[in-house]
Amino acid sequence: MKTKSFGIDIIFPWEVGLALGIVGLIILISGVKQGKKEIDDFDNLPFFKPTTKIFFGGVLIIFSLIQLLQLLI
Repeated sequence: MKTKSFGIDIIFPWEVGLALGIVGLIILISGVKQGKKEIDDFDNLPFFKPTTKIFFGGVLIIFSLIQLLQLLI
């Protein structure tokens, strides 16, 4: 009997995928919060822009969801 597969290889165990998902969610939330703030002082510019945090947080969440696919099968 052959098992079903989505054809996507899994790189890490599901525990690592879960941790990456949590980190991605934290980065995404901090980017959204930072994007709502107005910057009045140009001497205190943030090191990372909020759009960069939102992008990388979203990429981490998508990557972690791919790693968690093994729990569905």
